[in-house]
Amino acid sequence: TICSIKYWERLAEYHKYKGRICFRGDSTRDQDGALAVFPEMSSSPTAIHTANANLAYGCIEGNDTEQADAVRAYVQALLKSVYKTWVRIPKELWLPSWHGRYTRPMCLLVKSLYGHPEAGGHWENHLTNAVRGCGSDPIANHPSSYWFKDLKLLMSVVRRRLARVWPKGQS
Repeated sequence: TICSIKYWERLAEYHKYKGRICFRGDSTRDQDGALAVFPEMSSSPTAIHTANANLAYGCIEGNDTEQADAVRAYVQALLKSVYKTWVRIPKELWLPSWHGRYTRPMCLLVKSLYGHPEAGGHWENHLTNAVRGCGSDPIANHPSSYWFKDLKLLMSVVRRRLARVWPKGQS
């Protein structure tokens, strides 16, 4: 687990507590104690030239550009792995009644957790299905980029950050 305070340099009323739990893929073991092997699954993030093309489209007179973070991106997607993945619950997240009763409580991982070797691929599949369900078409040879013909909207997903461009007045 990782925890931090955003805006630490500001007054306490502006502090924002942020936390993240990451899957330790580097120390994952199978049921026999051997290092776990996961199926090959990769994601195809937007290339810099595609992001630049998106920004250039936004510079055309009459268009707007906007960017936004995908909130809790990976955990929106189900982990549809061939093999079940069990994770140990970090001690700082144990319920008080667990202390003295359990030594290593585990649970089945059902969402794509950051750090899991397959998480990026599952997130990308989830995103593509969701965006296509909203009426977009993937742009050939430009991974993670989509065109909404009716809206004249160009959307590129750049490392968990969305960049969208559309004609003014349609946001």
